[in-house]
Amino acid sequence: MDKKCMRVLKKLYLHTNGDYDRAREVMIYQTDTLTAAEQELLTAQGWVANDLELIHHDDILQQLIAIQQNERLSWSTITQAFIASVGGSYPRGISTLASYHMMIHSQMHAYEETEQFLACRVCGFSHSDEGWKNLSIIRYALYQGYDYSGTSVGAYADLTEFVTLLEQGPIKPTPEDIRTFNQLLYMLDQADAEESPGKFEKRLTAEKLVKGHAGIRRSILQALSRVGVLPNQVLSLSTDHWTNNEHILNGELQLNNTKGRSDMQMPWAGWQGKLGVDWDKAHKLFGHVIQVKD
Repeated sequence: MDKKCMRVLKKLYLHTNGDYDRAREVMIYQTDTLTAAEQELLTAQGWVANDLELIHHDDILQQLIAIQQNERLSWSTITQAFIASVGGSYPRGISTLASYHMMIHSQMHAYEETEQFLACRVCGFSHSDEGWKNLSIIRYALYQGYDYSGTSVGAYADLTEFVTLLEQGPIKPTPEDIRTFNQLLYMLDQADAEESPGKFEKRLTAEKLVKGHAGIRRSILQALSRVGVLPNQVLSLSTDHWTNNEHILNGELQLNNTKGRSDMQMPWAGWQGKLGVDWDKAHKLFGHVIQVKD
């Protein structure tokens, strides 16, 4: 998705360009406000302005389980896209890392809320997710570099589009993407022992290593945390196993930097500079591009 297309999507998904469908309780965005050329541009990209879908917990699980059979998806295709997202050539790839992790571990289970949160204790499906959703809005956010992999709905919206994008071939990171990715890992690994997630984010912004807005940097760090490359003080996370959403959410209750803050979330919130990088997990996922530091 080039900059020209993103400008059109920004125009399309302005809040003032949407009409609320009361029957389905969902926003629908008006394409007739776009010029003919803008509409043609989105059509050429295969973009669906309003991908409305009736969402149910069990249906989403069944869909994720079905995607497990898709031969285009593998840790190789996923990690290549993620590295390209860190380097800036492909922001769309940030969420796919944790979305893929959720998908490969998806199993049928009953919706059962946690004691303190209105969400499924296993997959994070929110009580507010039930009903009609405009998946195009989630996908637009993915192209902006945001991470939506914290729930089964986000992973579903992410991967159902991503498999179609891979029909054109795998996403390949540039040499600059790979350099930036390595610099980020070493920057994290060499952090001061007491450096907090918030302080690291400020330092990362000042270094101007990762391009784009603050949400991109947060999403990258959260994604690396979800697969255990960035350890946290509360839970041991890994691509080898699934950790229920309930345990991750409860972990936030043990941290001081999440209290009174809706933006700082586990597992990234549980990192500290002394934890650095779990290099065994990093090499398992990204070993083909990790460079030995001089």
